[in-house]
Amino acid sequence: MIALLALVAGWSAAEAAIWFLVADIPISWIAVTRGTRAALVAALVAALASAVGGLALWWWTALDPAGATATIAALPGINQAMIIDAADRVGHGPLAVLAGSFGGIPFKLFALEAAKRDWVALFLLAPLVRVPRFLLAATIAGLVSSGLSRWLSVAQRLVLLAAIWTAFYLFYFAVMPR
Repeated sequence: MIALLALVAGWSAAEAAIWFLVADIPISWIAVTRGTRAALVAALVAALASAVGGLALWWWTALDPAGATATIAALPGINQAMIIDAADRVGHGPLAVLAGSFGGIPFKLFALEAAKRDWVALFLLAPLVRVPRFLLAATIAGLVSSGLSRWLSVAQRLVLLAAIWTAFYLFYFAVMPR
């Protein structure tokens, strides 16, 4: 389980900085293979690790604000409207950032804007901002997997999970304006 938690931590830190596939993916995989409790632990680890990724983006933005901004803006699934929305939410504080995390705005956009404003509190709050969605993903994946366990094997549930995440990202990238 330690290796799985390390994978989730690395994934979450990378997603908070530059990776574009959510940490909910390995969290939900753990829910299917190890159960809801293990996924809830993974969600907590992911929330803590997101602060590390946010701080890495902070550091990069401090060294090269134009380069960091251009790189983040060029990532799949990122558009100018999201960047503006994230900046607005950072200006309105932690509750607006929390709401944005459920609204499809990547955390890295909040981290980028917080770095530009020298808002260090975001990184202290990062686990609290990230944990609700991660816990929700862990709980839903665990409950659905448990409910399907009498009809589908673990391997079949993992195929279903992979199909769901693939469909989600195909849809998301197809409808996301650039």
